[in-house]
Amino acid sequence: MKKGNLAKIIAATILILLIIASITLYVVDIIINQTPPTENLFKALAAIFICSGSLVRIFVRRGRRSLEYYESAYANDINGAFESSVLNRKKLLCALRLYNEDNLGKALKYLGELRPACQTREDVYAVGLFTGIVFTDMGYDNDAIAIYKQMIQMNVTSATIYGNLGSIYSSRGDYEDAIANMRLAIQNDEKNPASYNNLAKLYFDTFDLENAKKYALQALNINHKMRQPASLLAIIYSIEGDTANAEKYSHISVASGESPDRLNTAIQRYLSLKNQNESDETEDFEEEIDE
Repeated sequence: MKKGNLAKIIAATILILLIIASITLYVVDIIINQTPPTENLFKALAAIFICSGSLVRIFVRRGRRSLEYYESAYANDINGAFESSVLNRKKLLCALRLYNEDNLGKALKYLGELRPACQTREDVYAVGLFTGIVFTDMGYDNDAIAIYKQMIQMNVTSATIYGNLGSIYSSRGDYEDAIANMRLAIQNDEKNPASYNNLAKLYFDTFDLENAKKYALQALNINHKMRQPASLLAIIYSIEGDTANAEKYSHISVASGESPDRLNTAIQRYLSLKNQNESDETEDFEEEIDE
């Protein structure tokens, strides 16, 4: 039996005994001391309700997952971190749980407390990665960039670090730096389809459809069931008027879990934007002729 489960059983047993004791004392007080039933009723009920509430909370923890869940969910990112310190490992897992519960301030506090305790590359990577992620979610992009650049200078990096940097630059409209970092993400892990998909999306956002197709196809070559690059290819081929390929990748996208309605809406939206751009270009050309 796990220590956590044993502690729950002991705590539950104590609470049940307290509930029984409260009822017993109340009844004994009435029978032996002949105390009026209403005199201590409120105190007895208060004790019973408090113990009952605590008993329920022990076994029903709504919306909160165990630390073991986060250890498994983030295994690749925290592998080897704080192996020599049970306390620091637990604090790292608590920071991850707080982050997932949107308690970003407290998560950042825990991660900050762990930074001086980092001794190995794995320690530095785990704390740095999630500090950068929390900073980004809090809107502190400059702080996140500083953390990631510091890690790169220390040669403590990964495809995820470069990918996160690329996403920050992309959100700022700095596509040159975004693309450069996404390319570095691929260099760090050439078998990660997400990096190819992210780069494809960046090229699509900069209207470079050929490179967008190239990297979306590479993502699908690694994972043929990946929905996002298939959807992107369906949109691109629809824009280009390549009906056969548009239908092909639409089928792949839907088979991989994409909503047909959502995909069709996206395709129609981009077709509408294409038609609008072409109309605007025609009007500009006609105005130049008139002049």
